[in-house]
Amino acid sequence: MKEASVLQKVFFTSDLHFGHENVLRFDNRPFASVEEMDAELVRRWNAKVGKGDLVYVLGDLIWKSRNGDAHNLIKSLNGQIILLKGNHDRFLHNAQAKAALAGIKDYDDICVTLEDGSARRCILSHYFIPLYNGHRHQAIHLHGHSHFTDEADLERKMAKELNESGFKNEIYNVGCMYWNYEPVTLDEILRQKAQSAEPAYETVEFTIDSDLYEQAGEILKRYGLTHEEATLLFFKETVRLGRIPFDYTQEDLLEAKCLSGEVDDGE
Repeated sequence: MKEASVLQKVFFTSDLHFGHENVLRFDNRPFASVEEMDAELVRRWNAKVGKGDLVYVLGDLIWKSRNGDAHNLIKSLNGQIILLKGNHDRFLHNAQAKAALAGIKDYDDICVTLEDGSARRCILSHYFIPLYNGHRHQAIHLHGHSHFTDEADLERKMAKELNESGFKNEIYNVGCMYWNYEPVTLDEILRQKAQSAEPAYETVEFTIDSDLYEQAGEILKRYGLTHEEATLLFFKETVRLGRIPFDYTQEDLLEAKCLSGEVDDGE
């Protein structure tokens, strides 16, 4: 078991999927295109990670690189990068790209020093391991792979039931989609357990004109979207941009209120 240097910060992340267009919809990522996603992932990474820091990527770093530029992409990211191999790291056949990494592993067992000076043992892998090495002795398991899927829900359920049955564990999904698409330290993970463990959802009901609903549905079909997915996309874009993602007038706003039944046509 190795001890990470106290002179550098240690970060964790997973499942960035650089160059993967379909992951935008799969995760409902808040980016308009794969090019925007790639640029923003690099920006957020370098805004937190220093050149002397260490980053463990727990799999699926690069889905696809253009013109064999995986090497340049890796070199554009601050810090030394140790990759725990995932099931989609297809770039590893490229010797130049592999050489840009500080290490490549299937599994790791490390000790991380926290801000308060205490140390925690961490078991690292791309995949969820319910009864991981050291789980009875306060070791932490960090993994990725499952994104926002039913598999991720099952993993949380399994970990909870094992804890309730006396099989103590502390497991966190470090997939970038859980952590604002940026690497995180173990201190950040431990401070924000609730965010890592289970996203919060709000059930919203609203009234909409039936003809408008049907007409919109026909248009959304062309893009492979349901009404619910389109609504979620609207909220994500509004948050990403900090404004409503299209131009509108006060007349448009009043009409929307009328269509939703919020005000009468005569008001």
